[in-house]
Amino acid sequence: MREKVHLTPKELDVLRTLVVQEGNPLTLKRLLQTVWGPDHGEETENLRVVINQLRKKIEKDPAHPRYILTEPWLGYRFQLPSLASEKRSRRKS
Repeated sequence: MREKVHLTPKELDVLRTLVVQEGNPLTLKRLLQTVWGPDHGEETENLRVVINQLRKKIEKDPAHPRYILTEPWLGYRFQLPSLASEKRSRRKS
């Protein structure tokens, strides 16, 4: 069953930007400039806060995200879990 989740405008913009580029990592700078504007490429703390809020709202276990993945030293990537891993996790439960 799917639940409705309330997202702030910034959360929605960040999620939309990541989903459009599904599977492709986006740099912190690109995400910041796309969502906050061209003069905001260095304010990474704002992005980290929004990512953490999004994970709390859409991830089953925000400490071990399956959708919004961190790309070390680069940025973030949105990835839908593969059907194979979904089936494996269902068997374990």
